[in-house]
Amino acid sequence: MRTRKIIIPATNTSASLKTIKRKTNVTDVAKAAGVSVATVSRAFNIPGAVKDDLRSHVLTIANSLGYTPNPAAKALRLQKSHMVGVVIPTINHAFFAAMLDSFQEVMSAAGYLVIVVTCGFDNNKVFDQVRRLIDRGADALLLVGRVEDSRVRDLITEKKIPVITTYSYQNDDSIPSIGFDNYAAMRLMVSYLVRLGHKRLVMIAGPTQGNDRQQARIRAFYDTREANNIVEPWHVIELSYNGAFAEGAEAMRKIHAEFPDTTAVVCNSDSFAFGVLAECRKLALRVPEDISVTGHDDQDFACMLAPPSPQSLYRQKTWVDTPPMHSYMHFPTATRSLQSTLMRTF
Repeated sequence: MRTRKIIIPATNTSASLKTIKRKTNVTDVAKAAGVSVATVSRAFNIPGAVKDDLRSHVLTIANSLGYTPNPAAKALRLQKSHMVGVVIPTINHAFFAAMLDSFQEVMSAAGYLVIVVTCGFDNNKVFDQVRRLIDRGADALLLVGRVEDSRVRDLITEKKIPVITTYSYQNDDSIPSIGFDNYAAMRLMVSYLVRLGHKRLVMIAGPTQGNDRQQARIRAFYDTREANNIVEPWHVIELSYNGAFAEGAEAMRKIHAEFPDTTAVVCNSDSFAFGVLAECRKLALRVPEDISVTGHDDQDFACMLAPPSPQSLYRQKTWVDTPPMHSYMHFPTATRSLQSTLMRTF
């Protein structure tokens, strides 16, 4: 069989190559600014090591040349990613959204990128997400809730990753925390109801599996009953947070049908309280004349409830902005300044 050699003429690529614009690098900036490469690097990475006027000059030249540092190269060189990982139960909750907004604002101003992952409300599921964030180079972590999984503690100790927890107060020296005492907050709330004369209470709680926040509130609920020698039965209805408004309304229907003598409903979130109040109107129950309702979290819409529900309040933004932090309880008839249940440990 005869074969033929096919010769394909080379294309003239020189013209096209000339049109490809080379990306500006740090050397170009240094030459244009009349400084060393090291000075350019410090201007971007260690601002305090360069005089303000010189840094401004370098940044102006860099901007005119269209130069921006390569994040990957910078991370490799400095062995830092400038990424902070956040592990939260869900983004489908106004409270966590507000917390993230404040955290993102502060971290961004400090030059950090915030990476958010969710794990549900079970603290036992935190480990996998923490490991993924560390594997991807997170410089530090913010976790919601107590760190009760020994695997998480061992991993952050091994990797020497700075970690802080929030939303729950962790009373030990191993992990810094900025949170509040869920148990104390609920004791204050329920004790107030007892002082008003309520003896038949029902709590609407969120998911408790691996959820130290809900567990602490439920424990405080029953401990208050025992401390006041109340013999009437108290009940807890556990719900998910999937459609909390509707779930709160459904729980109120259950309370009205199964526990008709209930005089106060303690809601572990304002979302549940919103649904409860809506259902009370449908059931022709007057609040607070026929039944009292409390909420928790001070969500934006809480002040629009009619009547406003008593709440354990705290301000999310103070967690990362302005110490000292304050906590207080608000009731329809008055504002009472009580001992703070918001705590910090470092």
